[in-house]
Amino acid sequence: MKLIIDDLGGNCPVQAEGTIDGRPFYFRARGSAWSFGVGDDPVGEPEWEYEQEYLGGPFAAGWMTEDEARSFIEYAAEKYATRDAPPPNDDGQPDEAQEWHDYDPQC
Repeated sequence: MKLIIDDLGGNCPVQAEGTIDGRPFYFRARGSAWSFGVGDDPVGEPEWEYEQEYLGGPFAAGWMTEDEARSFIEYAAEKYATRDAPPPNDDGQPDEAQEWHDYDPQC
């Protein structure tokens, strides 16, 4: 994954723009949440988006530090990069279809 942050700053909202694997992204933190969108129009209609609540009060997200924002951007970028990857130790079967050998590490 190649993450490039071209611009990061501001308050109410804290915003960032850049690219992830050559695709544009937009990060925005305001009120009590932050979001990260990726796609040709990451601001208006992102093709992929992740949003998370920010703890600390009803308006705290808009006052997060740049270091916090960078950390959240990296976190969301990792989620984007692994969005199609199966969970660790997943054999691809639905839980109800797991067999006895799914639970035997020697098998």
